[in-house]
Amino acid sequence: MSGGSSPGSRYFCTASRGLERFLVEEVRLKLSARDVEQVSGKVFFTADADLKKLKNLKCAERLFLFVKKVPPIQIPRHKGKGVHVLQEYVIGESSKWLDVVSKWQSLWDLSKEQECTSDVTETGIKRPTQQESSETRKRPKLDLDIPQATVFDESPTGKHDLHSIIQGSCQNNTTIQRPDELLNPQGRGAASCMHFRVSCRCSGKIAKMFTSQELGKAIGIALVREMGWKAELRNPMLEVYVHLSDIHYVVGIPIVRLPLASRNYIKSAGLRSTVAWAMAYLADITAGSLVLDPMCGLGTILLEAAKEWPNAHYHGIDNTASQLQIASANVCFAKLTSNIDLTRASVTELPLLTESVNVVICDIPFGKKFKISQDTKTIMPYILKEMVRVLSTDGTLVLLLSQELSLDMQQWQKSKSHQSNKEKFAALQNTDTSTSEPSSNPAENVDVEDMSIAEKEQSEVKTKVLASLVPKGIFQVSLGVTEASIHRYKKIAIT
Repeated sequence: MSGGSSPGSRYFCTASRGLERFLVEEVRLKLSARDVEQVSGKVFFTADADLKKLKNLKCAERLFLFVKKVPPIQIPRHKGKGVHVLQEYVIGESSKWLDVVSKWQSLWDLSKEQECTSDVTETGIKRPTQQESSETRKRPKLDLDIPQATVFDESPTGKHDLHSIIQGSCQNNTTIQRPDELLNPQGRGAASCMHFRVSCRCSGKIAKMFTSQELGKAIGIALVREMGWKAELRNPMLEVYVHLSDIHYVVGIPIVRLPLASRNYIKSAGLRSTVAWAMAYLADITAGSLVLDPMCGLGTILLEAAKEWPNAHYHGIDNTASQLQIASANVCFAKLTSNIDLTRASVTELPLLTESVNVVICDIPFGKKFKISQDTKTIMPYILKEMVRVLSTDGTLVLLLSQELSLDMQQWQKSKSHQSNKEKFAALQNTDTSTSEPSSNPAENVDVEDMSIAEKEQSEVKTKVLASLVPKGIFQVSLGVTEASIHRYKKIAIT
């Protein structure tokens, strides 16, 4: 087998909150996945895919070979008994582990052609040169970015010690062994050479009973006993991921060293790459489309879109020279200079012809990571006005908005709908506005003279802009500690 998986391999990916639905569509589209199951923060699926296809998933944070997913169980109050019950329940049969590790081996073992042309494996482990002896070969550190990670390790004295994962830990002079040497637990010989560590995460009720460190240690001890493996803190051959929550207990083995969300073609990251990809996915980009990001920042959205849909052309605009300089470096680093153009200009005065672009896609600044000179809420109507002006009829507008701006946009849309319904009702009744009675709704009797000139201008701009935009969905997403919303619109002709 050349870098592929056996038919019907089961996987799961972690995803940022709100992006699970996009990941479901992606695995079905790219991998022809079946038995797809979506839960909070994870997507499970079965697919016949090689490592290259698996690594091409853009909406996933991390990718795992599936070991097991079971419902939570009642844990005995006695701590010792509780740990014992969890050990047996989480580990299960050794045959299951043998099957999964065998599949992991198939994915780890690249084709002979790739081995001859590269000194780095797909697991991120550098192959030693022929001149290096087995005593002096070194493995690079594994910076596995798993939250609340815990590690079970075994000390030289034979006692089991507990350590937390420290990224960037020192390397040990350890012989690298190939996975095909490590599969037989019964013999205890080859299997004892499997070096592993456990990364455990707990949430909900079980987190009140045990710490992640306690359970990570317990599961590690059980694996040593059941499989004959050896625990290794700094340079494990195998990582075992365990997540225990009120929803389910999930066990998996990471397939690649780094998260899929860590793009190797982005030099300086701005917006979270998975969110940028989801925005581009919603934008209906087709071959020959002209795509504009009028506040491109570091260019993350453009990079994600150009990598996935290379037959379109992309234009980035920003008014900050330092941002554009980094964006330019990113474009060069990703080798996308033929796909992406960058221009310095103001988003409220775009140097583009009316209806000249097919897609406008933009992360409206929140004002947290980068300072903005004006209040976004105040200038938002004018930003939208320019975006809508350059967007062609039937074009798509995709915006990433803070929660505050998202609520404002929804309120503007409701006001527009209310006004439209009111006008229709007046037309049906054929009322004479000069003799009509005042409305009983105080909000409808506000004299426009009471509004400031700026407020009246903003109101007119909002009305005109929203008249040409049809909402096509609002998608809540997580940016870590910040919540945001993706708004999608279609532009229509105003008659």
